[in-house]
Amino acid sequence: MRHRGLIVLATSLSLSLAGILAPAATTGDRAEAAAATSLRVGSFNIGGVQTDKSARGSHRTWAVRRDGVVNRISDSRLDVIGLQEANPSTVHRRKLVTGSTQYEDVLNGLRRKGTGDYRLTTAEAYNCERAWSGTNCDYRNHGSALSNRIVYNADRLAVVRKGSVKYRDQTRGGYDRYLEWAVFQVRATGSQFLFTNTHLDPNSKANRPKQWRQLLEWVGANRGSLPVISVGDYNTTKFSTWAKRTLPLTRKFGMSDALNQRFQQNPGKPRAKRVVNGWLNSFSGYRKDVKTWSYYRDKRKQGNVIDWIFASNRLTITEYATVAWIDKRRLRGKGTFPSDHNLVRATIVIP
Repeated sequence: MRHRGLIVLATSLSLSLAGILAPAATTGDRAEAAAATSLRVGSFNIGGVQTDKSARGSHRTWAVRRDGVVNRISDSRLDVIGLQEANPSTVHRRKLVTGSTQYEDVLNGLRRKGTGDYRLTTAEAYNCERAWSGTNCDYRNHGSALSNRIVYNADRLAVVRKGSVKYRDQTRGGYDRYLEWAVFQVRATGSQFLFTNTHLDPNSKANRPKQWRQLLEWVGANRGSLPVISVGDYNTTKFSTWAKRTLPLTRKFGMSDALNQRFQQNPGKPRAKRVVNGWLNSFSGYRKDVKTWSYYRDKRKQGNVIDWIFASNRLTITEYATVAWIDKRRLRGKGTFPSDHNLVRATIVIP
C-alpha cells in the first residue's frame, strides 16, 4: 500500500452550540469568566485486535477486553484521547463487538455508555479512493493515520481542522507510522489548541528519534500561537538512550511531559500538581504481578512510561494519572486487562 503526501488540511467543521457546558459569566466580561477551562486528555494503546491469535493467560481476546477499554475512557470522563493500535481493517470485524473496525467498536461502546457525545476526528480507514480498503490503493488523502485515532467529546470540543502526517522514516515492509493532529475549539470559551497523537516505530530504535524530531518540527511549523498537547506511544522511556537527545529537544520546542521527566533521573519533580499511581509503568505486558511493572518499593519514583502526555510549558497541569485496576496490598492486577498498556491521562488548563 502506497501513500503520498504528508499533510492534510480538512475543511473547517461547523460548530454546534448544543450541549455547551459554559461557566457562569461575570458582568461585562464573559471572556475573563471563562479564562481557564480544565480539560481531561488521555493516551491509550488499546492493543490491536490482530493480536487475538496470540491471546493466552491474562491476554484475552479483543471481544473480552473491549468493555474494559471503553470503561477506562468513559470512567475517566476524557474530553479528548489519542488511541493507538485501533486497527482500521474490516478483515477483523467478526472479532469485534460492534462496528466494522476496532476504532469504531470503541466509539460505539462509548456512545452506548452515554457519558459524552464522543466522535472521531477522522472516520476513514485508509488514504485511498476506497477509504475502507487498503488493497490496491489509489491514493486519496482523507487524513487517516491508520491505527492512530483521536476521539473527542463534542459536548465540550469542536474540530476546527484536522489531518495526518506520514513520517519520512519507515521500517521497510513494516506498518506505516503517522502523526495525527487536530485543532480543537473549546465550546465554552472559544479557546483553541493543537492536539497530536502518534505511535512511534516499535520495530526500529533508529527511526524513533527521527520520527520524534519530525513531529516536533511539524508542530513548530504549524502551531502558530496555539498551545499544544501531544500524546502517544513513543516506545521510549526516560532510560532509552535516544531520550538523552529527544527529551531536551522537546523542551527546546516548548513542551515537556506531565511528569517533567529527565533522562535517567528518578525520582524527579512532577509537573502535575497531583499525581495518581505515578509509580506504575504505562506498559504492563498483561502481567498480573504489579511488581514487574512498577516502583513498588519506592513509590516516590516515576514509572517508566512509554506512553507520554506532553504539553506546552505555559499550560498548567493539575493532575496526572496512570489508570490501572490493581490490588495495592497484594500488588496484583484485578479483573481483565483491557490492554497490555495502561491508560494515562492528565487534566490540563487551557487559557
